Amino acid sequence: MQVLAQTQQWITLLVPAQLASGEEALKALMASSVLQGLDVEQSLRDNFLTAVREVLWNAIEHGGKLDPVQQIRIDLVHSNRALSCFVKDPGAGFHMKDLRHAAINNPEEDAVKHAMIREQEGMRPGGYGILLASNFADELIYNEHGNEVLLVKYLH
Repeated sequence: MQVLAQTQQWITLLVPAQLASGEEALKALMASSVLQGLDVEQSLRDNFLTAVREVLWNAIEHGGKLDPVQQIRIDLVHSNRALSCFVKDPGAGFHMKDLRHAAINNPEEDAVKHAMIREQEGMRPGGYGILLASNFADELIYNEHGNEVLLVKYLH
């Protein structure tokens, strides 16, 4: 992992697409002055980092294909009104409507439909990342390709 920039309000990391590197990056974000300087409840920090973790895991696994040569960029920024995190992966991206294997697209009447689809397609259990991130961030905004995402948590 490489720290590209760091101030009291902004940190930029370049992270190899490996889960261990993702854990290292999350620890660096947690210890950064960006989060440590926030005067908010610990639960807000923890929930926001959970959202970042889920998005980062998707970037590492799907965008970076768990290839340590591939890099994920993370920018964590604290402004007066919000905590924001921008994550960019090297992958081709995705379209939200095509994620039949993700809980975010389950119909209201079938809260675990994605689990059956994952099993049929031979995928590991899971698929809750985007749904979880969208519940812990106030805004979850993807670019048109789906390989860049901005998470925003309003502080006031």
